[in-house]
Amino acid sequence: MAKTANIRPLIFPLTLGFVLGIIAKLVDIPYITSELPVFDDIMGRFGIWVWAAALISIRSKNALLAAARSFLFFAGMLTAYYSYTVIFLNFFPKSQIILWSGIGMVTPLCGFLIWQVHRDSGYTNFISSIPFILFFTEWYLTAFAAWNWNAKDKLLLLTAYICFSISLLAVIPTNRKRLFSLIYGVLLSIVLTGLIQAAVIVNPYELLLNV
Repeated sequence: MAKTANIRPLIFPLTLGFVLGIIAKLVDIPYITSELPVFDDIMGRFGIWVWAAALISIRSKNALLAAARSFLFFAGMLTAYYSYTVIFLNFFPKSQIILWSGIGMVTPLCGFLIWQVHRDSGYTNFISSIPFILFFTEWYLTAFAAWNWNAKDKLLLLTAYICFSISLLAVIPTNRKRLFSLIYGVLLSIVLTGLIQAAVIVNPYELLLNV
């Protein structure tokens, strides 16, 4: 019984990652999302994966378990996504597999860090703001700054990121930490977006998604 109880927290993120990986691959198919292509953009961007991994990490019992569960989530997602690509589509995207496998290897550190929001220290306000920085900058750079997006798709994508933000705020401990996380997220996303649009730094979203 004790062994089952220890394994159970690890099964959920692995299974969830696997299921979401298959869904992400399916929405790549044009005729499935032809009416609402925004779903392809939601599943094909970083926001949903950072959101899910952050929730899994924060809801873990300790920092080490958060590291393990976040890694298993991404391992399941990447395994499902690229297995489907290779087996059913007969396509082997070598550069993408290498890149995302490398990113997957650092997810335990990310999970360990995001769990630190449970600690009563000022630096954790910045750590907990990182997902919000990504949500806000990615939405703007993906939808609002793109000339070919219609108002409906922009609104749908914004709604998705607002839902990500609200649900993530709900699991962050203490109202004070939630407030500072959101404030830091908004302010730093404005700064980051400005630097990217001024070409001071490269757009990391576009760079990684076009590998």
